[in-house]
Amino acid sequence: MSQLLLALFILNSALTFQNRWPTVGVRWVPELSIELALLLLVLVLIAAWRGAPGRRLRCAVLVGYVILTLGRYLDVTAPALMGRSINLYWDSPHLPQVAALFLDQVAGWQVLLGGLALLALLTALVLVLRWALSTVIEALDHTPVRRALGVLALILLVPYGAGWLIPRLPVGHGFALPVTAMLAEQVKRVLAATVFRDHGRIAGQPPLPVSDLSRLGKGDVWVIFFESQGALVFDDPRFAIPLADDFATLERSLLAAGWQIASARVESSTFGGSSWLAHSSLLSGLRIADQDDYHDLLTSNRATLVSRFAAAGYRTVALMPGLRYAWPEGQFYRFDRIVDAERLEYHGPAYGGWVIPDQYSLYRLHQTEVTPTGRSPLLVFFPTINSHAPFAPLPPYHPDWSHVAAVSDATLSSGAVELSGRLDGEELAAAYVRSIRYNLAVLGGYLRQHAPANALLLVLGDHQPPAIVGGRDISWQVPVHVFSRDPAIISAFQAAGFQVGITPGSTALGGIEELGPLLLRTLDRPSATHAADAATSQPNGIHQK
Repeated sequence: MSQLLLALFILNSALTFQNRWPTVGVRWVPELSIELALLLLVLVLIAAWRGAPGRRLRCAVLVGYVILTLGRYLDVTAPALMGRSINLYWDSPHLPQVAALFLDQVAGWQVLLGGLALLALLTALVLVLRWALSTVIEALDHTPVRRALGVLALILLVPYGAGWLIPRLPVGHGFALPVTAMLAEQVKRVLAATVFRDHGRIAGQPPLPVSDLSRLGKGDVWVIFFESQGALVFDDPRFAIPLADDFATLERSLLAAGWQIASARVESSTFGGSSWLAHSSLLSGLRIADQDDYHDLLTSNRATLVSRFAAAGYRTVALMPGLRYAWPEGQFYRFDRIVDAERLEYHGPAYGGWVIPDQYSLYRLHQTEVTPTGRSPLLVFFPTINSHAPFAPLPPYHPDWSHVAAVSDATLSSGAVELSGRLDGEELAAAYVRSIRYNLAVLGGYLRQHAPANALLLVLGDHQPPAIVGGRDISWQVPVHVFSRDPAIISAFQAAGFQVGITPGSTALGGIEELGPLLLRTLDRPSATHAADAATSQPNGIHQK
């Protein structure tokens, strides 16, 4: 009897454990599995009708239970690490790249040892579940035990079913969420992405407003996405307190250099990753929240922020230091030039999986695109990479920008992170703070030393960091800052809901997709005609939440 009780405890625990945040580990919780109860009832009925299940059925039950256990792990771990549920259809292709980011510069013996440990863990899981299921199935040969298990299953199933029919009943609180519901949702998402896709949503949306951008006086515009810089850098004391001096120093130094600042916050269309969804939301003026929307956008003929600036006489450049493969999206956006990792011609030491320091990328583009005389005004789109998880190793900031590529191997090794640290939330949080400091140093240095006086910089985060760093139950808000030497432009952004200074207000102005239309309207020439045009495109406008 003790073995049977232990087997039931193991089988129940395999489908009810929770994540031990902020790690990849799990913890036991006192909950019951409705799937185990249903399995017991089915096995009892089969044993009573045909005798003990045969070998094939036992193997099928074991395979199914292993799948449910692994599904449970994904269901509780993915939201804890990323802050959102996993979508196996769209997320699976990115898993090798994510793994590479966390394993870069890890010693080969560590990778081998980790792989062997994972294999041993999976083998142990299968063996333990096999023993537990065999123990339960063999106990079904005894009529009293079989009847007891059948009664136990009914005692669990009946109140659980009553809880579904009468939500006021509290019986459901003692049960874990069914893993089968998650698996069914994954199947539903696959069907929605393949069989039942709605291809007409993008075409039916209002277009981006037209703008002559005359407020700029042909000044350059930079749209800089700081990777993973979410609103928690202002909201969460764990991050806001250690970074307060960095933000204050940046603000003081830029004001002294003649720059003015306006800030706000918006709701990103993604959380903890999938940065391209935030990028495409801003550039298209549509909320692109999943891969279905993203693929539909790329197959449409929608005008984007890039094409609006090109129509106003701007040369459009995408600075993409993290881009090392073909980028078909570039054809949709129609940038005049895409400066990827190869075109940056970086030959220094590699910093993490993304290799290139953001300071180098920014300075390289400044030399090739900004300094030449007689050029057209620029729209530069720049998603940074050094604050991407796992936030280390981090390149040093060089006050003398002419030496940004002169980094020694000793400096590289001092920024390395052990594999154990890459999987630990506290270590990642500390590395995250250092990466934000690097972002602020690069931004401040460029504005003080190199940025053209008539330039406008729109700097924002793409999403909050993964939940393993900042937590799962936080907002999707990101800060957005505007830097300009023109008081009239800053005043125009104030009128749109921004507030003066580096610290954004406490209320989100709207979705990240509404920043593009706001930028176009704010930089358009002020006239009655264009005011009327702006009013007709109000669905794309910033609104108070």
